[in-house]
Amino acid sequence: MSRVAISKLVSPVDESKIFDAVKSVLDKLGGIEKFVSPGEMVLIKPNFVSPRPPPVTTDIRVIKALALQIKETGAKPIIGEGSSAMTHWWREGMTTEDVMDLLGVSDMAKEIGVELIPFDRKGVFKSRMTLIPDAVLMKKAEIAELALEADKIIPLPVLKTSMEGGGITCCIKVLHALTNAQSDRLRWHRSDLWQKLIDLFRLVKPKIPFCLVDGLVGMEGDGPIHGTPVNMNLILAGDDPVSTDAIAAKIIGFEYPHREIGPIALAHSQGLGMGDPSQIEVMGEKVDEVKKRFLMASCEIITPPFENVLVYEGATCRGCKAWIKFLLYMLRDTGIFEDLKRLDKKLFFFTGLEPPFPTDLEELRELSKKGVILVYGDCSTNTTKHSYWVLKQGELKGKIILIPGCPPFDSAQQATQIRDALGLETTEKEEEAFKYVPT
Repeated sequence: MSRVAISKLVSPVDESKIFDAVKSVLDKLGGIEKFVSPGEMVLIKPNFVSPRPPPVTTDIRVIKALALQIKETGAKPIIGEGSSAMTHWWREGMTTEDVMDLLGVSDMAKEIGVELIPFDRKGVFKSRMTLIPDAVLMKKAEIAELALEADKIIPLPVLKTSMEGGGITCCIKVLHALTNAQSDRLRWHRSDLWQKLIDLFRLVKPKIPFCLVDGLVGMEGDGPIHGTPVNMNLILAGDDPVSTDAIAAKIIGFEYPHREIGPIALAHSQGLGMGDPSQIEVMGEKVDEVKKRFLMASCEIITPPFENVLVYEGATCRGCKAWIKFLLYMLRDTGIFEDLKRLDKKLFFFTGLEPPFPTDLEELRELSKKGVILVYGDCSTNTTKHSYWVLKQGELKGKIILIPGCPPFDSAQQATQIRDALGLETTEKEEEAFKYVPT
C-alpha cells in the first residue's frame, strides 16, 4: 500500500519549523536514507512557473530544507527547473535564471552550497529526444538533459488548483517542465494535456523515490496563476506521486480524485499509481482534521468573474476555454472592465468548432457596434474562411479580431489588440500589468 505523510506546522512558521516538518514526514516514510544513497545526483524539481512569490511558486524555505537533508545523506542535490513558455516569450520575457534570481533561489542555493541549474541557458533549452515506451500520446519528447542524467528526481510542487490540470497541479503536473519549453512543452496543450502529463510521468516514474508538497500556503480559485492564497501550514510527502496527489486533492475538497481529476484518474486507470484515497495509508495528521474546501478552478465556466463578456461556443475544448480566461485575467489587471462599463461595450468571444458566428454582414456590423468581436482559436477562425478577407481588410477591419492558435498562447499581444480596438492606449503601466511581476 502506498503511503502519504502529513505534517501541520504551528504558526508563526519559520525555517526551523519547516526543516523539522520536512524531516518528520520523510521519517514517517522510513527516513530519507531509505530513498537517497551517498553519491547519487538528486534533482529537486520545484515549481518556478513565473516570477511570482508563493503560492504561485514553491516556497524556497521548503526547497532549502529538502536540499540540506539530501546533502546530509552524502548525495548531491541539484535544484533544476524550466519556467513556462509564457514566462519566456509572451508574458514577462524572462529566462528561468531571471526567475530564480527574482525569487531569491539563486542566493539561497549559494548560501547552502547547492548547485542550481536552469534547464534553459542563453536561449537554449538543453534537452535530448527520448523515446517513451508504452506511451499513449507522446511517444517521444525532448526531455531536459538534467532529468535524464539524474539518479533520482524529487517533485516539489505547491498545493494549487489548476484550470488546465484537471483540478489541481501537484506532483504529476510539476513534471511538465521537464519537456523542452521551445518545442514539446507547447505541443499537446489542449484537451490532450492530461494524457501528455501521464506519458511523461510514465517515463520518469522509476526515478522518483518520493515526492514532497509545499502546502504552507495553498491556492484556490483559478490557479495555477490567478487564484487566491489559502493558509494551510502543511507539508506532505509520499512514496507514490499519484497517491500524494490524491491525498493533496482530498485535503482541498475532492472526495474521489481518481474519478474527479483528469491526470490522477488516467494514472490510476493505467496502473501507474494508486489514486483511490481509501487504498492509501495516511500517516501523521488525519486528512479530516486538516482539509479545507477550496474554491475550485474551472475552465469550463468562463464568464462569471468577468462582466461585459459573452462567449459563443461551438465544440470547444478545455485548451481555448482556459486560455480565454488567462487573457481575461490579464485584461482585468489593466483595469479594462471598468473601461468597458464606461464605454458601454462588451467583449464577444466566438470559439470552438463551428460557433454561431453570424454569416449575415449586417448582423456582424450591428454586433461590432456593441463591442469587440474575437474569433478565438484555430477551430473558430477556420469557421470564418468564407469571410476571411472581409473581416481582415474590409470595413470591419480592427473591429473583429481573428486569433489563431491551438490554443492561442500570446495573451499579451491579444490584450493589446483588444485595447486598441476599444481605442484604449496601452502604456507602460498596462504592459507591466501583462507581466504579473511582483513589485
